[in-house]
Amino acid sequence: MDEMIKALQGLVHFESVAEPEGAEYPYGKEVSRAKDYVLSLAKSMGMKTVDAGSYAYVEIGEGEKLIGMLAHLDVVPAGDGWTKAPFGGEIADDRMYGRGTTDDKGPVIAALYAMKELLEQKKPLQKRIRLILGQTEENGEWEDIEAYLEAEETPDYGFTPDGDFPAIQCEKGAMVFEIKMPLEGSGITSAEGGTAPNMVPGHAVLKTTDGNYEAEGKVCHGCAPWLGVNAISLAATKLTEAEPNSVFGKMYQDLIGETIYGERLGIADEDAESGKLSLNVGTISSDGKDVTLMVDIRYPASSNPSDIEETFCEKFGAYGGVSNCVYQVKPLFIPSDSPVLQALLSSYWKHTGDESAPVIIGGGTYAKAMPGIVAFGPNFPGHENREHMEDEYILLEDFRKLREIYRDALENLLEI
Repeated sequence: MDEMIKALQGLVHFESVAEPEGAEYPYGKEVSRAKDYVLSLAKSMGMKTVDAGSYAYVEIGEGEKLIGMLAHLDVVPAGDGWTKAPFGGEIADDRMYGRGTTDDKGPVIAALYAMKELLEQKKPLQKRIRLILGQTEENGEWEDIEAYLEAEETPDYGFTPDGDFPAIQCEKGAMVFEIKMPLEGSGITSAEGGTAPNMVPGHAVLKTTDGNYEAEGKVCHGCAPWLGVNAISLAATKLTEAEPNSVFGKMYQDLIGETIYGERLGIADEDAESGKLSLNVGTISSDGKDVTLMVDIRYPASSNPSDIEETFCEKFGAYGGVSNCVYQVKPLFIPSDSPVLQALLSSYWKHTGDESAPVIIGGGTYAKAMPGIVAFGPNFPGHENREHMEDEYILLEDFRKLREIYRDALENLLEI
């Protein structure tokens, strides 16, 4: 446990926000340093390592079958409001603080040490276990995984330690829209707010020739906007209350306002398998020519994404805005009788005594990147989840339990 804690602290110290820095650092120098750090740890444990630049992995075992664990080393920006150093790895109150402790550096270290335990048992592994180290998961582009799939073997099955326990059975589809409106005639002169489309913004300011409209919100993951307070929406409300003739303000209030389920746009939808559609305006910016909104949509498995895209174009177009879908990923549903799902649930139930059913989420995980992959932990039911928020932390007891659950999960998957 002491080794794991020190290993995670070392990994948290890298400010590994994925930002390309040329061919040598395709996802940024800090992401590359984080990757090198984990590969060095794995080598010291006697594991095989492969570093192809745009992707990397760690492997143990022998045999034709390949069990995959898809994790990632990049993190979302720290943002504001921290009371601890966001990249310090400080330990207080039986928890470690830092960006990535939960999403997804803590699970990377827990998975690595689960592999280490299997090696130390000196029991021949008849299948291979591969920890694939993603480097650009948070921005949704997943070019690293595309490069991996083009050059490497696809796992037969496995899990991503980047979701929720007991396990995730259904993930909603995701779309990100870019909405542009010319500044000239919009009624505003500049705008700034938010750090990423998949984060509820904690601060925003809209400026006009007559005033500044500033607001503070509550940051959380954009896939669950009901857990936060959107500062951009609050600032837009202040703008329209003070300047009702603002074209931008009217567009925002008529189509979004402070709603989070797409009601005003007319795209509200839900189904029994995956729940309600959700909407988050993650960022607003201006460049002297246009004001730009980035809108994150998580839609149910039964929704038609083409209808959503058509509605965005039509509704925002009526106000002079131009809508463009810049990212889309389809929903995912895993049958209840899946042997992989049952193997993972068995490990979780054994170590917690909690025999809850698998869950549905609005977030998108690496489970969508490859067939046969299930999102499995690290978030425990009933425990505060501060990923993508200020003062992100992992409970040290949860960290220890992660290693045990993942070790047994791998043993179960070896038996399939």
